[in-house]
Amino acid sequence: MSQAVLDSLCSILRASAGDVRAAYRVGSRVYGTAKPTSDDDFVVIMTRPGQKQDLAFAHGINIVIHGPVTFQTALDDQSVFALECFFASPEATLMAPRPPFKYTLDRRKLSVSATEKSKADWQKAKKRFVDEPGPSRKKVFHALRVPAFALQIAKTGKLADFTCANAWHADIQRGPNDDFSWYEDRFGTVREEMCTELVQLAGKK
Repeated sequence: MSQAVLDSLCSILRASAGDVRAAYRVGSRVYGTAKPTSDDDFVVIMTRPGQKQDLAFAHGINIVIHGPVTFQTALDDQSVFALECFFASPEATLMAPRPPFKYTLDRRKLSVSATEKSKADWQKAKKRFVDEPGPSRKKVFHALRVPAFALQIAKTGKLADFTCANAWHADIQRGPNDDFSWYEDRFGTVREEMCTELVQLAGKK
């Protein structure tokens, strides 16, 4: 199954398997929050040193493209999205990197990266909620999921539970379409507390 999916991604990217250093399934189908109509999301890391970060799309498929340099930089910057790939389960790993990428936990950078991403997603959700309630709900979920994932990494050095935010996701889906204050009341403090804890952990050796 993994090989068939990888072959399909290579076809979309007009690349051969030899052009790919690593590939991962990411997103809702990994978190366990996907609907039958949800897109399939992937990260593909090409072997070309000069490959820039990019996006590619096909019907129902979204691909984030990296080169080895841009992906390693994302890991060094403690990007939670890149770390989801680094700690991906065997089931979500379509092609494991050879040689492996390197990662060293830096709680300070992780705190900055995760809290800034969470804040940005939260603000985007609030700004666009009335006009785009569906996409804004996703932003609310990601604003919670990112610091939740970062806390796992900060505390244990790895990301093992990709379902840790799913209870919030189920609650978010039941929320109203016309009242962002409903989401602020239920999730605003939780988000802020996780971000505060990340900042506190950042001071630990």
